[in-house]
Amino acid sequence: MTDAELREKTKHTAAMLFHTLAGGTGFETWKKFDRDLARELSMFFTGKLYAREVISQTQRELCAVASLTVLHRPHELRAHVHAALNVGATRQEVAEVIFQQVTYGGMPVVVDALDVFKAVLVERGEWEE
Repeated sequence: MTDAELREKTKHTAAMLFHTLAGGTGFETWKKFDRDLARELSMFFTGKLYAREVISQTQRELCAVASLTVLHRPHELRAHVHAALNVGATRQEVAEVIFQQVTYGGMPVVVDALDVFKAVLVERGEWEE
């Protein structure tokens, strides 16, 4: 793959996953510290790793939601909940993946992840009381 093709694939994958994310992703922060390194990291993560076709984008994002829930990474979880919904995961699937993490991370991380999930739904105009 040429450098130009990789840049295009990176842009396409980023737009597909994160187009609903107000305020951007970690990439915006990375750029403030080192623009060249930020570009390299983005091309690896978004252009290569997130663009692999071994599993579906939905499966990949549900894996990210599970991992970030257990690791208690709410900032990153927010981005990947958006991404999961953007590539076709249902609200029920995202909630179930979060609930399943009680075995691995305990109830406190599940409650915090559900708060993040609710905030994402509010941001998207999809939360109903």
